[in-house]
Amino acid sequence: MSESLSVKKWGWENAAELVKSPHNVFMDHINWVKQAVVVSAIRSSDFNTTDKLIEIWELVRARASFWETKLKLMEIRDFHFAIIDEKLSINTSELKDYINKVFQELLYAIFYWYQNQAKLTPSKENDYSISTEKWLVSIIWFWEELSAYVHEQIITLSWVNAKFVDLKWVVPENSEELKEAELFDVLSREIASRVEEVLKDKKIPVLPWYIPWFANGIENAIWRWYSDATAAMTSVWLSRLWYDITLEIQKSVKGMLSSDPRVVKWKKTKLIEQIDYLTAKEITGIRWAQAKLLHNQVLRKELQEAWIKVRLFDPFSDSKGTLISKLKNTESSGVEFIWGRSWVTFFSISSWKMAGEWILSQVFSIVKEYASVDIISTSETELSFTIDSWLSQKKLDEMTLKIRASLDIQEDGYENFVKYEKNKALVFCVWQNLYHSKWTLWKAATALSKWWINIEMVSQWIMERAIVFGINSKELNTAINLLHKELI
Repeated sequence: MSESLSVKKWGWENAAELVKSPHNVFMDHINWVKQAVVVSAIRSSDFNTTDKLIEIWELVRARASFWETKLKLMEIRDFHFAIIDEKLSINTSELKDYINKVFQELLYAIFYWYQNQAKLTPSKENDYSISTEKWLVSIIWFWEELSAYVHEQIITLSWVNAKFVDLKWVVPENSEELKEAELFDVLSREIASRVEEVLKDKKIPVLPWYIPWFANGIENAIWRWYSDATAAMTSVWLSRLWYDITLEIQKSVKGMLSSDPRVVKWKKTKLIEQIDYLTAKEITGIRWAQAKLLHNQVLRKELQEAWIKVRLFDPFSDSKGTLISKLKNTESSGVEFIWGRSWVTFFSISSWKMAGEWILSQVFSIVKEYASVDIISTSETELSFTIDSWLSQKKLDEMTLKIRASLDIQEDGYENFVKYEKNKALVFCVWQNLYHSKWTLWKAATALSKWWINIEMVSQWIMERAIVFGINSKELNTAINLLHKELI
């Protein structure tokens, strides 16, 4: 029989929560729940350590003075000193010595770079490392490692044995040669083996989430804004060691909500209590729709195949949060999530040539040079699609002319045209059991028509998890509220 284990990702790391957080670990400990903890850099509401470290890296890259760089690094060190003095009522000399050690090591690496003009690596911008002849130093990694060490000490204050897990050199030397899935598997196995050693010692493993030194695509799943992925990787191989894993993404929110409470009036948003992987991934995959709440890279196929449950919640509230699993919520029969996005441009193309072979491929190969396509709607002779409105007027006109040339459209007419409209918006309606939902499209169209909101485009996704409406951007908030009231 497999043993239960909670892999906790602390999502606040705010200084105000520094002492409060381990209480959650202690409560599970006394209930005999095995657990591992993944933490990020310590910060406060007005001081983001990671952002400050990136500023230092930019100063080094810009060849600013060494003194200016040192002062910025001292800000981070002194911030940690102040937080520890303020929040911990213990002898903090050992922690301060460790912070000073980290400060001196990183300062030496920067000084060495200034003296020898070593190069900054890698070419991808999200590693923020300094390379010397002998070693590679990740600026961000230093303080992530420090955070894990500090949290080890704080958890120990709760009379629970904890141990910092060192993830140095966890990335294999041949990472460039591995495909993303292969590297994910190798990292998962190596991290889990280090965690397992601590668990066997009857201690709680504490891991920093930032893993530096990636040479290929998997870094997109791990670098600083996608931090839950370290916890996800740890969970995958621990599940293969016969643990029944629950991945707890702990943040200062009660869970996944039915929409943005800042948009829906009178705080009428609802908590999504249970949802399946694919629907959750659909929601987090919509740009700017709760991506900071839970990045969709966490919901990888490896977690689904391992049947790992993901719970998104605030451990200090009464809410149980949102449970994400492989199983659909069979009791759900309606729309569960509504989101809108403005700053969208609609493109409309009509041509008798559209019915020909390879025409769509030809059109989108042109569009690819300028922007990414979001939503598509087609008929035999017409095509509509959307792109974000950040594209300049000059580029829009240039793209339009190229499409016209490819379709041999000299000027816009009744039957043949290529045109675009800016200041548009998209409204997304997502749910788990669209197949079993009746009259949803009719209800939505009726609700919008009562307020004279014109639906200019409709796209229903093949996976039967979402319907997207294209409307005027001025009517976006009204549409979200109407649809939320009618459908949720």
